[in-house]
Amino acid sequence: MIFLDTNYINGLIIKRDSHNTFSKNIRPFLANEAKATNVTVLVEVLNSLRVNNFEGNFDAIISKLVNLDIFDYLSVEDYQKAMDLCKFYNFSINFSDCTILVSMEKHRINKIVTNDSDFDKIKGIQRIGGFN
Repeated sequence: MIFLDTNYINGLIIKRDSHNTFSKNIRPFLANEAKATNVTVLVEVLNSLRVNNFEGNFDAIISKLVNLDIFDYLSVEDYQKAMDLCKFYNFSINFSDCTILVSMEKHRINKIVTNDSDFDKIKGIQRIGGFN
């Protein structure tokens, strides 16, 4: 099982995204992996698409993400755990990334495809990514 972060997904969808080449190159290696993401990533992807004047089918993207092997809707308790993690890491890991960590822990996922090096700060997490 592997968690899909925003910058990987944006790289697949937005052709001029700085992560486009990485995302397209790594995609075949993830073909046989079960995939997960969460509501935070969905919100970030939709906001990025809006900012980048995406003219494609938003409904298809939403459907693809929510129908992954795991799509984690966060609870009030999950958001509290994410805030606790932010505080534990002295806010060196942002709140959105902490919600991802909560989802990963909840579903016992230890691999994430992302170029966000903040995940390197977390013991037990294997980051699959190229650059920051």
